[in-house]
Amino acid sequence: MKALKSLSSGEHPAKTVPLIGGAARPPEHIDPEFVDCRGLEAGWGIKRSLAYQLLEDGVIKGVSLRRRGALRGKRLFSVDSVRSYLSSQMENGGEA
Repeated sequence: MKALKSLSSGEHPAKTVPLIGGAARPPEHIDPEFVDCRGLEAGWGIKRSLAYQLLEDGVIKGVSLRRRGALRGKRLFSVDSVRSYLSSQMENGGEA
């Protein structure tokens, strides 16, 4: 009966809609193309120092996002290159 009273008083019922486009983080079921150091550690247990060593060795790929003239930026790593590297390690028996 409350719903009828609110409708008869001229009020519109409240509607809730899930926020998709403005969400701070994408849903977990979306597979990212790039991750930062925290994403590498969360997904594969690869910590920052190992990530930079693998990047320096050329076995994984990454990109640094930085504004012109800025000293600091954001390093992102290619998920495909990490997966390829890990697959190659399984094929080689863990030998580099």
